[in-house]
Amino acid sequence: MLVFRYASNQRTMRRIKKRIQANILAVRLFPDQLGVVLHAYFQVLCYTFVYLGYALRALAILLLPMLIVLAQLNLRFSRLPLQPGDSFILQAKLMRSLRIESASLRLPRGMKVTAPPVHIPALNEVDWQIQANENGDFWPAVVIAGQTFTKRVVVSDDIASLHAKRVQKSLLNWISNPGGRALPPAGPLRSIGIDYAPRTIQVGPLHTEWWVFFFAFAFASGFAAKVCLRVEL
Repeated sequence: MLVFRYASNQRTMRRIKKRIQANILAVRLFPDQLGVVLHAYFQVLCYTFVYLGYALRALAILLLPMLIVLAQLNLRFSRLPLQPGDSFILQAKLMRSLRIESASLRLPRGMKVTAPPVHIPALNEVDWQIQANENGDFWPAVVIAGQTFTKRVVVSDDIASLHAKRVQKSLLNWISNPGGRALPPAGPLRSIGIDYAPRTIQVGPLHTEWWVFFFAFAFASGFAAKVCLRVEL
């Protein structure tokens, strides 16, 4: 709210809002005069775009910090860490020029393979089923074309930052997966990831995603602050 208050022209926005309300009132007062109604609707449309133009300056300032905050919250609250004894799938997608049979797996202590690897030629993908036997941070490694690529796996009872997939470097990956280690752009792997279970939040009989409660709280607190700070949105 403070960003909206100081980054936007609040006096002008209040004036524009009053003009929009005046034109809406004109539509209600003169519904049988087509010319007046059409002119009022046109004015409402024009002033709405002007109003949005003033609001977008503050939104532009907030956009990047909000994306970073949402990405960090998503890393911690969208998935559940593994528990000791859980099995999971480690997926490795290779570049099209490589044979999937050439990929192998190397596991740290505390993990074991529980099934033979599954090859999916249509996706050039290899999947391994692995069991985690104890708490901790583990780094199973995929070996391909003489190179070794690791993937962090978290086994814990606590909330943790979970990167489900490791992919090649890109701007979208930097925003959505901050802090995650990127794969080399010219390497043999397109991605390596695991299937963490999704986390849901329960309130009474309702099970939903974390962002539903986040945005509900954000909107409620935002409108409360709007009244206290006298901010036009």
